[in-house]
Amino acid sequence: MHSNVSGEPLRGAVGVHAGRRGPRAILPWSILLCALAVAHPSLAQAQSSTTTSESAPKVKRKKRVATPGTKPAATAKPAGTKPARTAKKPPKSRKAPKVEEAPAASEIPVLGAGPETSDPSVTATEPVVAEPPVPVEPTPMVETQPTPAPAAPVAAPVHSAPATASTLDVVAPATGSQSAVLPASQTPAPVARDNVPISAPFAEPAMDRPLPPPSGLASLDPTTGADPLEESVNRVLSEAVVTTASKRNQRIADVPLTVSWIPAEELEGTGQFSLCEAIQYFPGMECRRGSMRKAAVSARGLGSNYLSNRLLLLKDGRPLTDPWTGQFYADETTPLVNLKQVEVIRGPGSSLYGSNAFSGVINIIERQPSDLIAPGRNVGMEARVLAGQDQTWRVHGTAAGRGGPVEALLGYYGYGSDGPQLFNDAATGLVDKNQDSMVHQVNGKVRVGPLALDADFTDASIGRPGGTHGQISTVGNCGRCHYTPNDEESVQNFNASAQVDQQVTDNLRVFGQAYGFFKRRDVQMESAFGGEPTRALGKRRRLGGEVRALYSAGPVSVTVGGDVKFDNVNVPNVLPELSMDDTKQTIYGGFVDAEYRPFERLVFSAGARYDRYAIPEKVWRQRTDQISPRASVVFHAVPELLTVRTNYGRAFRAPTLAELAINQQMYASTLMGNADLRAETLDTFEAAVDFWPFDRRVRLTGTGFYNVANNFINQELVFGSVSQFRNQGNARIAGFELEAAAQIPSINSSFDVAYQFLDAKSVPYDSEMPETRLDYAPTHRIYARGRTNIGKVAFAELYALFVGPRFDPGFQVDETTGLPTQRVELSGYITASARVGFNVYDGISVSFLGSNLFNAAYEEAHGFPAPPQSFFSEVKVRY
Repeated sequence: MHSNVSGEPLRGAVGVHAGRRGPRAILPWSILLCALAVAHPSLAQAQSSTTTSESAPKVKRKKRVATPGTKPAATAKPAGTKPARTAKKPPKSRKAPKVEEAPAASEIPVLGAGPETSDPSVTATEPVVAEPPVPVEPTPMVETQPTPAPAAPVAAPVHSAPATASTLDVVAPATGSQSAVLPASQTPAPVARDNVPISAPFAEPAMDRPLPPPSGLASLDPTTGADPLEESVNRVLSEAVVTTASKRNQRIADVPLTVSWIPAEELEGTGQFSLCEAIQYFPGMECRRGSMRKAAVSARGLGSNYLSNRLLLLKDGRPLTDPWTGQFYADETTPLVNLKQVEVIRGPGSSLYGSNAFSGVINIIERQPSDLIAPGRNVGMEARVLAGQDQTWRVHGTAAGRGGPVEALLGYYGYGSDGPQLFNDAATGLVDKNQDSMVHQVNGKVRVGPLALDADFTDASIGRPGGTHGQISTVGNCGRCHYTPNDEESVQNFNASAQVDQQVTDNLRVFGQAYGFFKRRDVQMESAFGGEPTRALGKRRRLGGEVRALYSAGPVSVTVGGDVKFDNVNVPNVLPELSMDDTKQTIYGGFVDAEYRPFERLVFSAGARYDRYAIPEKVWRQRTDQISPRASVVFHAVPELLTVRTNYGRAFRAPTLAELAINQQMYASTLMGNADLRAETLDTFEAAVDFWPFDRRVRLTGTGFYNVANNFINQELVFGSVSQFRNQGNARIAGFELEAAAQIPSINSSFDVAYQFLDAKSVPYDSEMPETRLDYAPTHRIYARGRTNIGKVAFAELYALFVGPRFDPGFQVDETTGLPTQRVELSGYITASARVGFNVYDGISVSFLGSNLFNAAYEEAHGFPAPPQSFFSEVKVRY
């Protein structure tokens, strides 16, 4: 039901105002934002006029003196090419004082470096002949230092387009608007052939974009202010670097698994507030929001229920899964804060990460203090304010600073909303007051040399709607759910970590981390039979640590390490034979991952991990140790044009403590754990082809995969309304994914589209029983995204998604007998989101976001409709 239905006042996160429903609610906010946007440039222009009235000193330009042993850049004339043009002379009205000569070390032209100039005749698109540095007298505010040579950020050699001295000059962008030409004889040294990340942190990939990146092909985000020429050079010299696939820096082209590299601005472009809602717009990923505010993310048809998860969530490389349910809460209680990028593996990751890395891994990588501090400054700040319908607001502020060897960051995130009111009923006058949200988070980071400290605290209060009133079915983890308007949940999360990342020798790098995760959930549940709400208070704690080392020698690199996790859960709803002290476990793991490159175009890699669970036998009687191997080959058949990769991997998922020990009566049903559950296992075979035609402005990818899963765990009705977790059989999933991305520089735009086909079947243990389709595994799924920039003034993004019919995990239940009658099949749907933004002034932008643009009515889980059309506006300020 649409949320335009009016009703009684809401107890929400913010005050009520009239006419709040629909797009009208954002008109006052939009008018206010636009007024601020118009007012700010006028002030800026006034300041600019005052500044330009003063005479700026002219820098006298002299010829650059070549470094001994090399030829001056001006004399390098490759055969068959014309010499580069020199810059125009600056206006004569500007004079420069005489100053002492700079050190010779700074006279070497280096990619991304160069003398600053205010000469308006020198532009980024017109290369000039390299000249000697202008003698500049040191000032108290600027310290001149030799510019270091660019370090190799990636493991493998970068395969650039074929070029010779007669055909290619490398353009080196300068600071400001000046650029210089590097002759082919002086091009930067090739990237090291080993896997030692010389300057990049061990677990933090560089921000160089691939060619072309997903949905980010259209030049630059106009709000970043980056130099387009500098980025074009980076595109020639490097590709995106990811770490999640092997726990070491790798070019994305050398990763054998299917990896998606998603910049933060792309997730923001979807206009969504939670990870589950945003990530469903990216290939291979699925989101299901259901009763009681639960959210489940899955990949390639291997769906998750709400008390387990077959997908691992990491934050900067450490697990964020709940020790009780194994689930990560991809809802508003895990805000998308301070994001730098997200790396997604579609396929098994247990060979490095152990349990839960079953169908994939999501690694949320946050910004470090240096990411907010502009070059030449010691302070950086960013602030955002969003407002829209349903009394929704969001405030996000981050400040970073640098002093000597210390860098620090401090941030705040706030979010409040009355929610879309999905269960309003105009006939009865019912107003859904149970989808409110109030979330606050503070976070901080400190870096001192190789040591990094990180902590965040989240306090959230959210409503917990159960489902459509009157519809009773086995949905999620609640057995038979129905609409319960008075449920509320309060959540507090605290995360902290300490990391050390140190280059020991030229061939050895070591990394260590210790982390803690504490969670408190206080749930007030309404009884289906009346009376006072029931309180369920649960506490979780996880302490963990990891140590690993990366050794590289020539064509061989090896990563070896181990980790340990201590989980302790204190919840009242456990089986009668257990106490709250029994729900604990210790998980030990060790792993090794190696890569061998016999020559530049061929990469072999393999790895394995061993996991051991220490858990009371009465909690898990079928406990087994697990070994998870993998092996892969990547062949660059035609460098920079055609790559073939194939991969085999085994994954496992141990039953969660909740699946083993829960004993919970919810509404009209009871859900029980099972100590005799066996671990799920998965064997995956995958092959893919990447094709980059048209000077790498188009990317075509085809991937085929075949998964065999054993011992699938799910709920099963045993009698009446009592259900229990059991191993229900095996599963077989065959499918393929087709992806295409194109960059069109003439219109400064990019587009990409992806199609997924799944044949996902549940195979019962009893061979005489028929195979059935897996829950929430649609046969067809289509993703489409587009982006266009209007210079550095404005941009627009569109995200669209089609999901075919699929089965819900629940059954319709006969009210007379209490027995299930038939599976619930959900119909397909199309939805879309968009973002439009423009620059008000340097560092200030305004965006307008829309979600479910077609106002499609559909359900992601039975009895739980998706939110209707919604609109929001946001102001972003960056210093």
